[in-house]
Amino acid sequence: MARKIIVMPQNGERSLLTEVLADNEAQLQELMKDNPELLPIDDFEMAGPLMIVGRETTLPSGAVDLIGVARSGEILLVEFKTGPQNSDFRHVLAQLLDYGADLWRMSYDEFESTVASRYFSGERCQDSRVKGKRLLSEAAQAVWSDFAAEEAEGLRERLSRQLEAGAFHYVVVAQSFRHTMERTVEYMNAVMPAARFYVVELVRFDADGFSAFESRTILKPSVTNGGRPPIVGPDHLEGIEDVAYRVALQELLDLCRGLGLRFEWGPSGTSIRLRTPDRPEPLTIAWLFPNRRGWMGLQNLNLGFDESSAKHTPTVRPVLERYVDKVRVLPGVEPVKPSWLQAYHLKPDVTVRNQHQIAEILAELVQQVNEAP
Repeated sequence: MARKIIVMPQNGERSLLTEVLADNEAQLQELMKDNPELLPIDDFEMAGPLMIVGRETTLPSGAVDLIGVARSGEILLVEFKTGPQNSDFRHVLAQLLDYGADLWRMSYDEFESTVASRYFSGERCQDSRVKGKRLLSEAAQAVWSDFAAEEAEGLRERLSRQLEAGAFHYVVVAQSFRHTMERTVEYMNAVMPAARFYVVELVRFDADGFSAFESRTILKPSVTNGGRPPIVGPDHLEGIEDVAYRVALQELLDLCRGLGLRFEWGPSGTSIRLRTPDRPEPLTIAWLFPNRRGWMGLQNLNLGFDESSAKHTPTVRPVLERYVDKVRVLPGVEPVKPSWLQAYHLKPDVTVRNQHQIAEILAELVQQVNEAP
């Protein structure tokens, strides 16, 4: 049965809109190209807003519909399925992989020249914030108003690592998908450890001259990486030479597991996530990169939350702020550099000294979130 939404303007009669098929999928394609903020990157656990660096960008294998960069450093390749058949879907997946191969092992400077600078200076760029920019760092400062100068080097480093590894995020957008298509994406997420695939439906609602559009994340990589063994897991703590630090981290991870927190293991470490009543996607409340720098240049243990994700969990926002306030007063903690992360960094000796206080803070956070209305 078609879903419905109600539009209730402050001055005027309400309108009941019903989910309908768009006139054609090309219409939806152009809508999202013109309004890339429709891409639900918060569902992808990426920091936004998304910065578009390419639209119909020519590469050796063809033209990519959209190329975006999240503030957290991920590169998104977005392609639109414009036909109803499985063959159309397979064609889109093949195209995305070809585009990934084109970008694979580009240097940061090559990516900037081949993709971003061409877009910023071309006629397809309609975003006045980045129009005419030469450098990715300049565009980043224009799109993310609080983007600090010290973040530029971190962004360059993260993009360079992705380009070298080919660790891109592939997004397929369409009006609808069949079960067999979703199954194919699940399979690819399970067997391709570096790349990640997302399926997004863009749906139209219509009635009485009003139209509304909604993007829905239909499928994404699971928190457990499709059931395969994690790229990095607790066993990697064995590489930590400081025995006291290794034991403290293992005990904190055991505590988190006992509290029902979720882990998203990656090449450098893990994010630790908490379910909230506001949305099905868990919210990250800590990051651990025990042996080398990871996401956003973070290292060691970091406690806090991401502002861009927390805005979708208003019910527990006061609880999150109390959580960070308790972390802030722990002896020896340091604020992390990305100003839009409400988080604090704990060096190994600081974690060891404060282990029991950290455990109590995390347990209290979980309890208060579980008690939230």
